[in-house]
Amino acid sequence: MAFERYTKTNLRMGEPQISIWSRGQIGLNSGAIEKYKLNNFNYAILYFDKDTKTVGVMMTNDKKEPGAMKLVKRKSGGFSFSAQSFLKYYEIDYSKTVRYDLTYDKEENMYTFQLEQ
Repeated sequence: MAFERYTKTNLRMGEPQISIWSRGQIGLNSGAIEKYKLNNFNYAILYFDKDTKTVGVMMTNDKKEPGAMKLVKRKSGGFSFSAQSFLKYYEIDYSKTVRYDLTYDKEENMYTFQLEQ
């Protein structure tokens, strides 16, 4: 048997969630970062399915990838990135901060959330 030392005592862990903030940013919580092992990524690429009102987030380390947005890693855990132009283009309301459950779509290789839950 091999014991593993737990050192993340200040981590606010919860269910994997993503938020659209009222300032036009998108944030992923610590639960999403830990569950989906996202610490190794530096950029996000956004997708949108108009029919199902589903947002897709693909992670990458290629800053030259078209549409790549830099992840800002917060000290408290979690990431955020600017998405105001995306939200405006698809007419997604961001007048107030809203949280959504985040899931992984293995077929599309992206993390998704539905705007109308």
